[in-house]
Amino acid sequence: MDFKTLHLGDLPELLFLQNKVYESLEDKEVLQTLTEREFKEIIAQGFIIGAVDDGELVASRSMYIPTPDEEEHLADDVGIKDKKSVIYSEISFIAPSHRGEGLQTRMGRQLIEMVRADGRFQDVLTTVMPENVPSLKDKFRLGFKIRKTTYKYNGKKRHVMHLNLSQPYVRSGEATWVHYTDTDWMLENGDDYVGNAFDGEYISYYRK
Repeated sequence: MDFKTLHLGDLPELLFLQNKVYESLEDKEVLQTLTEREFKEIIAQGFIIGAVDDGELVASRSMYIPTPDEEEHLADDVGIKDKKSVIYSEISFIAPSHRGEGLQTRMGRQLIEMVRADGRFQDVLTTVMPENVPSLKDKFRLGFKIRKTTYKYNGKKRHVMHLNLSQPYVRSGEATWVHYTDTDWMLENGDDYVGNAFDGEYISYYRK
């Protein structure tokens, strides 16, 4: 298995992979697909990598640099003033034949190191559908924390998750364990708590 930065020449294979992954999903709400134009923009920014097995693109993961005036900017949800310090953890695709191999997290670690080396960004933000357990596990493994649970993208319930590249979150006090499906509690208490870890069923929350 080799990892490589993707370029425009990889776009047809990338679109094919996205379609294959989307069609394999039982719950298609889990994946917000990207257009060819959006992929071209991400490729131009330079933070997209792929996993190649025996000459075939079997996985990809990307980061995306939002414009400061972007609608529904995630920095507004977590109180980050300097939007130029923000990069988003974007979409991931894993071919059905290669699920369960840890590729998503391995690519995530590599991308985070690319972002660190670039030097322009302090904060990595992303959204996760609360029912998407594999994505939640991945983000917590990479060091992301739930900073807020809210409605985004025309009323879709999402966790806003945050990774600070130089000042990791330090928890204090006693944990409140909340089942990952109890989004009512998260919507009501998200301004006062940070989701710190996930055991596959419960998320530990600490007061800010």
